[in-house]
Amino acid sequence: MSSDSEETVRLNAEWATSLAEDFLKRLGYKRGLLPKKVSLTGEKYVVELELKKRTAKVQIDTKTREIKEYEIQETETQSGFSMSRRNTLLILGVSAAIVVVIVLKFVKHIF
Repeated sequence: MSSDSEETVRLNAEWATSLAEDFLKRLGYKRGLLPKKVSLTGEKYVVELELKKRTAKVQIDTKTREIKEYEIQETETQSGFSMSRRNTLLILGVSAAIVVVIVLKFVKHIF
């Protein structure tokens, strides 16, 4: 492929997202990358990706396709009580076991 044809292919939002994901993977963020937003600001694409408990912003030059800047911020925690899926399942399992034990004791006293 010649350099003329490479220059005519402009960077688009999909390629910018892919470049940002590849960059973050090289930094060690291999799992849980979820593209959130891509915007074109002047000569730079700004790609926002959601990580597990963080948000990454990666700025990519549209002409050179170089990562010009990146920022990783902790996601603001929501106020209130939140549980992980694992903890929710654990609490439901323990509750179900307690109900079964109580029902079995009640049935035992009837017969």
